[in-house]
Amino acid sequence: MNTPLPPLPRRLAVLALAATAAALLGACASAPKRSPTLITLPSAPGAPGAPGAAAAGHGAPPTLALARLELPEYLVSRRVRYRTDGSTLAEWPDTFWAERIEVGMAREFGAALRARLPGWRVCESNCAEWAPVATLRVSIERLDAVRPEQRLRASARIAVTRTAPRGLSEQAVAHELPLEADTPQAQARAYAALLARLAADAAAVLPRPAP
Repeated sequence: MNTPLPPLPRRLAVLALAATAAALLGACASAPKRSPTLITLPSAPGAPGAPGAAAAGHGAPPTLALARLELPEYLVSRRVRYRTDGSTLAEWPDTFWAERIEVGMAREFGAALRARLPGWRVCESNCAEWAPVATLRVSIERLDAVRPEQRLRASARIAVTRTAPRGLSEQAVAHELPLEADTPQAQARAYAALLARLAADAAAVLPRPAP
């Protein structure tokens, strides 16, 4: 038994809807993909009015061995992550660090520290030949850009090991900074500002170089 065809107007409407759906699917398939946003870490602010290295004396400056800056494991990713609440992380869509975040932050922290220690030689590798008088290790234990509150909350531990006389001193620090805007770029700027503060904290606990 043959099924009767629907009336012509209805058939034409069905065909028109099918053609429209096919056109929309084709447009979506051919639409160009959005290019990812690459974020760089800006340079940490330098020490205001820091004296030049020549002002520290005429002899060879003492050497400080700087260990690699340690970051929380949950942030070691190419994706730019932020916190939505006390136990949840999220990622900015289509946004990536232009370089490994642990590499960029270690470099910028080293530069910020040098700006605050004009009387020191800061060495980050193969330091034995310089006979360092102290070793500095900074471990960032918390680094949370809390997006709903537009705040960066961070805590770190600063450890200084002296060679002679031998000794170890440790200090815990915490900082809270505002996020200037609800963007990943503002988050990167807050990271740089934090590194400047940590560099100032570390410089304050180091032994003074001999005149």
